[in-house]
Amino acid sequence: MSTTQVATDDTEVNVGAPGFDEPVVAPAAIATTAPIIAPTPTPQAKPLDIPDPTPEFGPTGRPTAAGEVNVLTAKPSVSRPVVYDGPDGNVVPVTYTYLNGTVDETYDWFINPTFFGNDLSVMVLQGEPGDDWAKVQIPTRPITEGWVNADQFTWSSSNYYVQVDVGTNQVKVWNGDEVIVDEVAVVTGDVGRETPLASTYVDEIMPGPSGAYGPWLLSLGVFSDAINTFGSAGGLPKVALHGTNRPDLLGQYASNGCIRLPNDVITMLANEVPIGTRVDLIRST
Repeated sequence: MSTTQVATDDTEVNVGAPGFDEPVVAPAAIATTAPIIAPTPTPQAKPLDIPDPTPEFGPTGRPTAAGEVNVLTAKPSVSRPVVYDGPDGNVVPVTYTYLNGTVDETYDWFINPTFFGNDLSVMVLQGEPGDDWAKVQIPTRPITEGWVNADQFTWSSSNYYVQVDVGTNQVKVWNGDEVIVDEVAVVTGDVGRETPLASTYVDEIMPGPSGAYGPWLLSLGVFSDAINTFGSAGGLPKVALHGTNRPDLLGQYASNGCIRLPNDVITMLANEVPIGTRVDLIRST
């Protein structure tokens, strides 16, 4: 199994490997009915100019394509769900591609429980509860799609939606049509370590592995497309939303690709946003 590290802060944290820091105990959830509003950030160097993957927006600013999503969570009896190229199709391997084009055919991320010990959950791209098959997004590089037997999973759904704009370094969160986090300043990837633009999802929620990650970490089903490996162990550069111990950097491009949020905001999200929630990493300007 490849070592996986969250590629985000200057401090190297070998997430999931023996001996990493004790988790930070998270504070209680924030009770709020009004949007959290932060001042407009003052970004520094801008990341690469890649087209916005969700250009059409509804009246509240939520993308019209970002509706409620279905989520599949592997049953405890299923340790290694099989991926197919279609309903009743052929088995396909889940691989990982390095930036030089080398394909790792032993990539071992699609397992239950996950590398971090959580239930394996995936966002459904096609399929409804009661269907025998579902098309899902696979957390690898590049992001891939595949079909799974739905009877190996349990169904749930999420009407939350998270949008991170790396053009303005702001995050916005909806619960249905209600904005619950409104344009809060975040930190995204520095030049050469840019946050990837993608439509992905929250695949795990866990306490921050060290103070640099703040109280909570929401792992995303996407890897950096700017970094080949991360850290001395050559770990895979998985991207996450998490807190920070450097709030003075909010609004700037200073991470290794992850998105650092204010600690009160990441705590609220960790307590409210379900696994499988869609997250769009876009660039609007």
